[in-house]
Amino acid sequence: MTTTTLPVTVAATRRAQPARADELQAWAATLCQTAARFPGHLRSDVRRRRTGDTAHVTVSLTFATATAASAWEASPERADLLARGELLTDGAPVTAALIPGTPPPPRWRTSLIVWAGLFPFALVLNAAAGPALAAMPLLPRTLLTTALLVPLAVYVGIPLVSRLLGSRAR
Repeated sequence: MTTTTLPVTVAATRRAQPARADELQAWAATLCQTAARFPGHLRSDVRRRRTGDTAHVTVSLTFATATAASAWEASPERADLLARGELLTDGAPVTAALIPGTPPPPRWRTSLIVWAGLFPFALVLNAAAGPALAAMPLLPRTLLTTALLVPLAVYVGIPLVSRLLGSRAR
C-alpha cells in the first residue's frame, strides 16, 4: 500500500491593538521568516484586513507534512514569537488547519443545516407578522423578510445547528 504525504497549511488571524497594526504586520513577517528556516516549510503568506478602525492580520504557513508543521508548532522560536505577538493584539487568535484532500461536507448535509437554521426563524416571522406582511406588496415584503431572516440564519441558526450536529453525518 502506498501512502501519499500531503502539505498542511496552518492559518491564524489576530486583531491588532489600536494603532499597532503596522507593528503586528512586521511581527507577522518576522514569524514567516523564522518559519521559513524550518525543515519542510513550503510557503508563507501575510494578509492585512482593515474594518473601520480595526486591523486584522492573517498569517498562513504551509509545511510539506504534518510532522514538519508539528515541529514548527512545538519550537521555542515559535513560542517566543507568539509571546511577543500577544503584546500587539487584542483577543484570542482564530486558527485553522487546512489539510488538502479533506473533502468538504456533502451538499445534502449543507442544505439540511441551512434549512434547519432558517426554518425556525421563518416560522416565527410568519406566525408573528404574517397578517401585516400579507398586506405589503411582494417586492418590499420579500426584501424585508429576507433582510431579517438571512442574518438570523447566518449568525444564529446555522452555527447553532452546526454545533448540534458536530461532525456526525459526514
